[in-house]
Amino acid sequence: MKTTMLKAGLIGAVSLLGIAPAFADEGTWGGFSAGVTGTTDYRFRGISNSDNGPAIQPWVQYDHKSGLFVNVWGSNIDFDDDATYDSNIEVDFTLGYNHAFSDNTTGTAKVVYYWYADADAPAGFPDYDYWDFIVGLEHDFGEASVSAELAYSPDNFAETGDSVALLGGIDIPVAETFLFFNKGLAISTHVGHQWLDIGEDYLWYDLGATATWNNVSVDLRWVDTDISNVDCAGPSDICDGTVVLSVSASWGG
Repeated sequence: MKTTMLKAGLIGAVSLLGIAPAFADEGTWGGFSAGVTGTTDYRFRGISNSDNGPAIQPWVQYDHKSGLFVNVWGSNIDFDDDATYDSNIEVDFTLGYNHAFSDNTTGTAKVVYYWYADADAPAGFPDYDYWDFIVGLEHDFGEASVSAELAYSPDNFAETGDSVALLGGIDIPVAETFLFFNKGLAISTHVGHQWLDIGEDYLWYDLGATATWNNVSVDLRWVDTDISNVDCAGPSDICDGTVVLSVSASWGG
């Protein structure tokens, strides 16, 4: 099943890569944008959601001039739950609002619904689906930009109660061009903390670099948590540190 889903994701990604430039050439995007990412490991708040395997992640977004936006994002997943839920797909639906406080400062408020489309919860088992309510703030100092985000879920993944996640980041452009990457090179790092009603609270972080050529970005980073093998929910290595390589392309907007 996992191999089939990955093949389907790859086919979808190739299809999107093929048709999206055609729409862009016709100038018909309007407020729409779309993209796709291929990554060696789908990490969410530091923990692998693809059992340390690769993932294909397409998305589409509509931005209104008022600041309102709607986004649909998807990924193949692997929670090593074939004997119970047998889940292979995650689809996230986001409704949000961006507000520019100044030329350099932007705030965001959004609600995200995480839908595990094919997760077949056995009788008596909790549902995977849940909501996050998120607010964020970003400021560009010119030589670097900083960001902060606070997320709250009233009933986290698999009905595990309240959760709060706090994330901070810094992004530093280091070169306007780099090799053949005509839109430069930047380094960035993020540090977050997750508080859980059920389960052990933990810290996660990443450090990496992103190079961009036209509408294509290549990102290489180290992602890790402070979760011990004993406390890791699932195979212990999904909480271990690893190098993640991601290639993304986007169109429109």
